[in-house]
Order: sequence, then structure tokens, then C-alpha cells
Amino acid sequence: MVIFCLLALPGCADELSRTLDDSEAVPVDRVEMLALEAEQVTEEDSAIFFEEPVVLPEHLGPLLAPQEEEPTEASGFPVESYFPVSSNNSVSVDDSSATPPNTSTQSNSSVLEAAKPWTPAIVPFLDAPIDYESKPFKSFPKVDQQPNHSKKEGEPAKILAVDVHPKMPRIAILIDDLGYNRNGMDSSLMLPTEVALAILPSTPFAMQTALTAQKQKRITLLHAPMENQRELKLGPGGLYAKMTEHELKETLSKDLDGLPGIQGVNNHMGSLLTTKADSMKWVMETLKGRSLFFIDSLTSPKSVAKKTAQDYGLETVSRDVFLDNIRTEQAIDKQFSRLVKLARKHGSALAIGHPYPETMAYLKQRLNHLEQDGVRLVRLSDLLSASPSEPALSDK
Repeated sequence: MVIFCLLALPGCADELSRTLDDSEAVPVDRVEMLALEAEQVTEEDSAIFFEEPVVLPEHLGPLLAPQEEEPTEASGFPVESYFPVSSNNSVSVDDSSATPPNTSTQSNSSVLEAAKPWTPAIVPFLDAPIDYESKPFKSFPKVDQQPNHSKKEGEPAKILAVDVHPKMPRIAILIDDLGYNRNGMDSSLMLPTEVALAILPSTPFAMQTALTAQKQKRITLLHAPMENQRELKLGPGGLYAKMTEHELKETLSKDLDGLPGIQGVNNHMGSLLTTKADSMKWVMETLKGRSLFFIDSLTSPKSVAKKTAQDYGLETVSRDVFLDNIRTEQAIDKQFSRLVKLARKHGSALAIGHPYPETMAYLKQRLNHLEQDGVRLVRLSDLLSASPSEPALSDK
């Protein structure tokens, strides 16, 4: 028995020695354990890990999936950044004493080391592509450089002939011989305010007519009585051809002072006096000193009143039509149609009427339907002119 034990001792010693040798190969180092853990990470796992999308803030642009890149040596991103080692368990390892890794370990390590960390990419928002074939490229002006324009800013465009609309023909109406009759005064003051009124001096209703017209802001004139060729009575304030300069100017000034708000003068009758150059000069000198205008009623084709007024720089115009030489509705309508025709031909025309019941009734109705005639009723002052013009048509 003793002999048998002695013989078995060498075999047991060899087995024990082999066991001890195998135990020395067991890794006890922290670094070796990290290497073994790295072997557990396969290429497929690493790809999934690095391709996990990351949501970026809106100002960094849209989310892009990372693209696979070839492993490069410039990565320089250590494995420890993915698998950090606690500072308490860190161990200084000598490369010569570490167990050499096998082929699979080297492959897995190279994948981890070559993986480049994902960085956000900002994609610029581009405009729509430009079709350079149809629209050639033009350089954009600099910020501090304004584009040059051939035309100056604010310069109005040229007005073509087709853009100019013809002015609507204008008509003006003057009612004479006011002051003697109340009904004539009331009916004339009810006409549109564009209608002017001429008042005879020193008449019963002259002051009342002038004051009411002034409140209406209506144009009023002195209807100055002037001597006629038929030797008809003129009434108070008449002007005669036999008067001296002083007498004529004094009488005319008295007539003007007796009416408030007078803006101009026209002649009542005057077929004789309006042909006298000296008498008309005295009249125009008096009116010029008061800045009044003169209307030539044109009771004579030989009248020099308008020409004399222009010589003195007064605003003036001549009558074109008498509306009511014949006091019937048919005759008045015929004369009014003639007024419209002259306005269309010359651009404007002036008519003189009287406060007859027939005239007032016709004008009250007719002046409200001027649009059918294509003319416009305007104030008498709109027809005045201080420059010479073509002679007015006489209407005896």
C-alpha cells in the first residue's frame, strides 16, 4: 500500500501543476476585462448604435440621417469615451504583459476606433432653381448701391392725346332787370346759385334782392341803365351820352354805392352809349378803380364796351343769346337750344334772360335736366377773360 502511494505521487504532482498553470491564464486585470467586453460588440450592434437619429433644434436645419463613412485613422475618438473607466478602478497597464488579442478582437476594436462621432449638419434653404436659358443671369446690385433709373423719381408720365378727355361745354345764365317786381325777385332767387342776377339801381326791391343774393353767395351785378337809340326812359341812375366825364363817373359811382356785394356791371339797354368810345373809357376807369368786371349785353353790333374793358385790363365777356325776346315757352326753348349749340361749338356760352313768369318757369324745370344736353351750368365768373378773344355773336 505504501509502495502504491509512492508511485502515485508523481502523477498527482503533474496534474496539480497543470491546474495551476491553467488558473494563471484567467484574466484578473480590469483592462483585460474591458477587452473581453469589447469583443461582445459586433459590427451590427455598433452600426445600430451610431445610426440612432438625434432630434436637433429647429434653427440647425432639418433632421438628416447619418451616412456611413469609411473608417479613417483621423477619427482619434477613444473607446474609453463610449465605455468610460471609473477613476477609482483605473490601472496602468504594460502592453507587453497584456494578453495578445485574437483576430476577432482586433476587428471589433478597429470598428469602434474608426467610428466617427455624429455631428449635426446645417442644410441651407435654397430658392427655386433659375432657368438661365430663358432668364440670363444678372448681377444683383450692392446693398449700398441704388439701381439707376432712366427717369427721375416723381417725374410725371407724358400725357397722350387719347388720355385727355374733352371738357364738358359750359353755359352761364344772367337774369336782368331785377328790383321792380317782388315776384321776379323771389322766382329768380329760387334758381340755382350759379345763375347771376343784375339789379337796377334805386328800385323798390333792389336792396332786398342784393342782400339775399349775397347770403346765397350768388354773383350780383349792377344793371347800369345806358342811353339807347330809341330814346326810351332809363329811370333813376341812367347814364347818357351828353354827360361830361365828371357827371358820368359821379352817377355811376352813386349807383354802385347803393347796392351791397356788387361784383360787376352790365348795361341795361345802351345801344347808343356803348358805341361811344369816350363814355366807355369813363365807365371802365370807374370799374377798374373798384376791381369790378364788365359784361357787354351787346345790344348793338357796334358796341365798343368789351374792347374798351379789355384795353383797361378788366375781366369781361359778351352775351351770346337772349332767351326771352319772345315770351313763349316754345320761343324760349328754341333760344335755349341755340345756347347749348353755341356752347358745344365754342366750349362756353352766356345767355341773358329776364324775370318773366314764362322764363322763370322754363329755367326752373330745364336747368335740372342739363345732363341730357351734355353741358354744364357754371358761375358767370368762370366765363370771364381779360385777354382779347374772338368777337361774340350778336343777337339783336
